[in-house]
Amino acid sequence: MVMTETQRTTLYSQLIDAIGQEAARTLMEQLPPMGWDQVATKEDVKASEKMLLREIRSSETRVLGELKESEGRLMIQIADSESRQGARIDETNTRIDGMNTRLDARIDGTNTRIDETNRELSELKGEVRTGFADLKLALAKQVRWLAAVVIGFAAAMAVPLTLALL
Repeated sequence: MVMTETQRTTLYSQLIDAIGQEAARTLMEQLPPMGWDQVATKEDVKASEKMLLREIRSSETRVLGELKESEGRLMIQIADSESRQGARIDETNTRIDGMNTRLDARIDGTNTRIDETNRELSELKGEVRTGFADLKLALAKQVRWLAAVVIGFAAAMAVPLTLALL
């Protein structure tokens, strides 16, 4: 039977009269605030502990399962991202290879033109040397001819002048 607050107060008053205030207070503190049917036994605590442990294990299993599922989804996303990045890198490498091929072709073309220009300059150098040699020879002939003309003119003038001075 559950004791009401009025019954508790009455009991306390009667205990004070019977055993004194200090002993009555000590005794009342030993009584539960509700009925004895509401007091938990060791078996009740153990049963609650077992139930709580089962709930914790169940929650732990559920959380671990959710974590593994999330980890699996994350791994798939990472693999997908790596695959996309790898494809982008491959595409970029292909474009770079194409640019390198075109650049190599242009460099080869430029080198070919430089080689042709060097060959032409070498030929022109030979022609200029030959031309200068021919020009020197022609100039030497002209100088000899001019010298002969001047000597001949001087000789032609010297004879009448010598005769006129005599």
